Amino acid sequence: MSIYKERIKDIQSLLKEKGLDGIIITTPLEIFFFSGFHQDRTILLITKNEVFAFLPKMFVDHFKEKVDFIEIITYDNLNEEVVSKIEKLKYKKIIFDPETENYEQGKYWIKNGLKEFKGLVKSLRIIKKEQELKNLKKACSISAKTFEIIKPKIKEGISERQVALEMEYIMQKMGASGKSFELIVAFGANSALPHHETSERKLKKNEAVLLDFGCIYGRYCSDITRTFFYGKPNPEFTKIYKIVEEAQKAGVKHARDGILAKDIDKICRDHISEKGYGQYFTHGTGHGVGLQIHEEPYLNTKSNSILKKGMTVTVEPGIYLYGKFGVRIEDTIYISKNGAEVLTK
Repeated sequence: MSIYKERIKDIQSLLKEKGLDGIIITTPLEIFFFSGFHQDRTILLITKNEVFAFLPKMFVDHFKEKVDFIEIITYDNLNEEVVSKIEKLKYKKIIFDPETENYEQGKYWIKNGLKEFKGLVKSLRIIKKEQELKNLKKACSISAKTFEIIKPKIKEGISERQVALEMEYIMQKMGASGKSFELIVAFGANSALPHHETSERKLKKNEAVLLDFGCIYGRYCSDITRTFFYGKPNPEFTKIYKIVEEAQKAGVKHARDGILAKDIDKICRDHISEKGYGQYFTHGTGHGVGLQIHEEPYLNTKSNSILKKGMTVTVEPGIYLYGKFGVRIEDTIYISKNGAEVLTK
């Protein structure tokens, strides 16, 4: 059975378990998740026993090439065709996820009898199957190798933007379809800005270099951050780097099936705080990675998520000394029953 058929069976089981008749899937990302087909202007209607794809006529041949297990319905007006089909099926409990719709679209679905229901698809996406893990591992491997290739090329006078463009080229040369987000290359004091926008700023001797980057392989994302010092590191940088490295390793070490996501955040945050730098760790410790670069679960102080076998998350503590430098170390990891496997290596 293909992974897409398996996912459809999984969500049909969830629909029956929740006493629901069906769900509409409207985002290209989640349409791909259930079919392997990625286009806009398309909607899937998955009921307890059937699946329908609403397509413009121009997509039909393309869809048939990829999908042979979903009934096709072409349309002149997409929303009207979906509602008409639901009425013909005489189902009363068809849902949509309000988190994937804008306000006006949500109002339209409610007006036509659909119900709001959050998180059903998300509950499937959060646990990665074997094929997903294979793609994630490849994306992470490409990113890790890219760092090894780019580091020796980072010399005095090179600009942040030049490094970012070179990294993107290297990743695509190794098979990535593109970058998973806007790459962050930060030199010197720019590294103290957690979400610095890569600029034309050129590298000088004896400065921190922070690289936060990732790629997409088979539509799955990777995320990795590496920080190093170009030249001779001063004692303060060496001290801060060691603290962050210890915190990050402690977080990875304790990540496993059954632990609260916020406990990983606490482990990293407590270590940094104990060393006197708690106020300089200004963001959460991590997030899920998959079809999107940021997805559930989130590893922060407010999270109620429990880490489970099959999840892929980042662990990325940091210390940022404004006007001086910042240090962040990030790995994407896979949660197993007995611990965590680092994928970005």
